[in-house]
Order: sequence, then structure tokens, then C-alpha cells
Amino acid sequence: MSESRLDAGAKRISGDIVGGGQQMIRIEDDGCGMSREDALLSLERHATSKIQSVHDLQTLVTLGFRGEALAAISSVSHFELKTSDGTGTRIVAEGGNIIAVEPCARNLGTSIEVRSLFYNVPARKKFQKSPSTNAAQVSRIIEIIALAHPEVAFVFNGNEFPPTGQKERIEEILGEHEHEVKGEGIFGFAAAAGKAMVSRTGQYLFINKRPIFSPLLSKAVKEAFGTRIGEHAYPRFVLFLEISPEEVDVNVHPQKREVRFRDEGAVFRLVQSAVERTFAPRNVFSEPVSFNPPPNFSLNESFSAPAYQREEAELHFVYSERPLGVVGSYLLLQGERLRLVDLRAAFARILFESLQSEKGLSQSLIWPLEIPLEADEDIEGLNAIGVECRALKKTLVVDALPPSIHAADFPVFLAEWRNGKKMEQITARFCRSVKRNFSLDEAMLLWKGVQKCKDGLYDPLGNPISTEIDDADLAKMMTR
Repeated sequence: MSESRLDAGAKRISGDIVGGGQQMIRIEDDGCGMSREDALLSLERHATSKIQSVHDLQTLVTLGFRGEALAAISSVSHFELKTSDGTGTRIVAEGGNIIAVEPCARNLGTSIEVRSLFYNVPARKKFQKSPSTNAAQVSRIIEIIALAHPEVAFVFNGNEFPPTGQKERIEEILGEHEHEVKGEGIFGFAAAAGKAMVSRTGQYLFINKRPIFSPLLSKAVKEAFGTRIGEHAYPRFVLFLEISPEEVDVNVHPQKREVRFRDEGAVFRLVQSAVERTFAPRNVFSEPVSFNPPPNFSLNESFSAPAYQREEAELHFVYSERPLGVVGSYLLLQGERLRLVDLRAAFARILFESLQSEKGLSQSLIWPLEIPLEADEDIEGLNAIGVECRALKKTLVVDALPPSIHAADFPVFLAEWRNGKKMEQITARFCRSVKRNFSLDEAMLLWKGVQKCKDGLYDPLGNPISTEIDDADLAKMMTR
């Protein structure tokens, strides 16, 4: 019924329920209302003003179109309808039989009151869920519709969602979603990878403002998140797609929850690419500046300055965030706000992407490594990621390694490799296991290197690489 009210141009929709809706449902709007003839026709099965011919089913733009809701609910309840398109009409029905039609005073719009739901269908009433469960489901439906129509005010059982912007409406109902998704035909927001859930309950999809369920598009978003979330985790998002009605069939499911696309591959790629662009590396450097060396200065001379300052001179850029120091495996930066960088997470992201994109790239070792060989050693797999190795009797001989893996650390990497996990887990666990004290130079080089990654926000397991710290965080740390 809310769908029809939105189609009627309502700017405010209010509703109340008692007993989970079984005792009473009341809903009211300020839409265009109906004439006496249309009000009577609305209680007939399959009576709709939104379809004039069978061809209209191919170009549906309204939310409701089957003409079943009022006829169905009036047949199993004590039903009252008041509507006005300038002239008020009141209709009373019981069990599907109209018992009164009379003029009434009412402002423009429509109100419906349903009492004693399923009073004449005891078998159906017996198997209804508890009032609290039904009330929660009704509340969720109202919230879903409200997400798609931020310009409309919704009031339900005293809780009001006033007209607002799209982002404000989403955060009011679902909380913060950090990443904005934009593209041709798509708009919305995705929550940070750390907020991923074990089910799809945090996923909201809308096609032409119609709420739908689509495992296809859910998979597209999950693939766009890539290694930022776990294999069995589901990202949270709210996405709105605008698709030509001729390219989507909304009449394939009784509840209109599922749809079919004419070109599923194109829609899949649209969603995936739009979400992937959301995670594009951000530029943390300021505008390039020219470097004017002092007299008698040579870049071939040795430097006493730290390495990150030397790179500024050679590569013609400066950092917009000033390094304050390294504490354990964390780098502290000063920008507009303090930023804390997990150096092990940054190292894991760099290593993971280098092994994925530079397969086979390696540097020869001065002295080969010799490690006891296991019976089922995956030598071909190691060679494929740049670990040049061979079997010599019962020994694994390693002649070259990828540039990101030091020879002294390779036994730790090999131990993780032998566990047979995915590369995301191997690199993340390896970088956490390696015992290393980072100098400020190394920390800044890692921070610069992670900016060049495809995803400089999260490590291979979806954990954030850095976080900003404000005064409230500091006060909380000090328990003030």
C-alpha cells in the first residue's frame, strides 16, 4: 500500500499498528487521492490505473501495478477507506463485502484503517507470527521504503523520518557508510570493510527506487571488495540503480522482490566497476614543487638527511603528512589530524600485490638457501611467484627470491606457504610473524609504497592499514 501512496505523489506518509498489525493497521498520506468511482474500483481484484495495456508491463515505472493489495486485505478484515481528490469519499467493507459508501470530509489524500485482520480466516490467523515479530517486519519495510525516498516524510508508531538528503537518510536508519559509490546509472554508499557481516542483512539494492533482492549484484559488490573482506563475509551497502524499464523485468516474483535483467553481464560489470573505483588509491601527496639545489650540490654526493627526505628531492614531491616517529610497528603522522599507520599491514598489502602482479620477478641470492625438503613440496607454485628453487635430494635449494622477501625471512614465508592457505592469508600471516624493528626511513618508504597499491586502505585480510585520531580518541585513551 505504501508503494501506491508514493505513486500518488505523497510527501508525508504516516502509519500505526496495534498487536503487530493483527488488531489494527492505520495508514494515511497526502497524495492526490481518488474519486468515488476509482475508490470503489480499487477494491476490485486486478483493478489498476497504472497499466492500460499488456505492453505497459515492459515499461513499468510505478512501484505498484497489479491491483491486488486493497482487494486482498479488505477480504480478510474490517476495512475502512477515506479518500479525497477534492471531494471526500468513505467506503466500509467487511470480509470483502462493501457495506457502506458515503461522502466524508477529508483533506486531499487517502487514509486506510484495517481491523481484526484474518478474523474470517482462522487457519491463517492461527499461524501468524508473534506481534513483536510482525511489528519488527513492518518497521523494516517502512525503513527500506524510506531509504529510497528521502524527500518523503515517514511517521510510524510515533517514530519520524523527516525529509532529508540521501546520505542523511541512510545514516539515520543504518548508521555511517564511509564510501560513496558513483557512476553512470548507479549511486549509493558502502560501509567500511571492517563492518562486513556474516549474512546479507546489511545489503540494500534498489532498481528505479524499487527495493529488490539480487544475488547477482550482491556478488558483484563482494568481488569489488576483493581481499578487503573475508571469503565468508558480506559487505554492507545501499545502492540505487537507474535502468531503462525495458532492460529489467520486475514481474517475475509474487512479492516483486526479484528481477531479471536483459543483459546481466552489463549490470554486473556496472556495479563491480563503480564499487572498485570507490577504493581507488587516494593521493596523499601535495602538488609537485620544484627542487632548487644549493650551490655546488650534487645528487651523487652522500646524504645525511633521512631517506624519505632524499626521495622528496629526487622525485619532486613533498609529503602532506609529517612523520612524527615510529612506535613499535606503528608510524605516527601529523597532517590535518594525527594518523596511525600499521606498518605490518602496509607491508602485507605491498607484498601481496607484488606477488600477484609481478609473478616471476625475482632477485638472485649471492648464496643459495638450503632448506629441508618436504615430500609434497609445491616447487612449481613457488617458482610461479618468483621463488626460484629446485629439489636436490632431500634439500630445497633457493636461488632467487621476490624483492619484497628478505633471505633471512624466507623460512617464515615458506612455513606459511606450506600451510596451504590462500595468498591473502599467507602474506598477512607472514608479515605479522616476521620480527622486525622499523626505522623511520623504512616506515616512510612503506607508507609511500602503499599509496601506489591498487588498494592502499586495507591489508589482504581486509584490516585497515591506517586510521585517523582526533581529540575525542585521545581523550578516550586517557579515560577523560
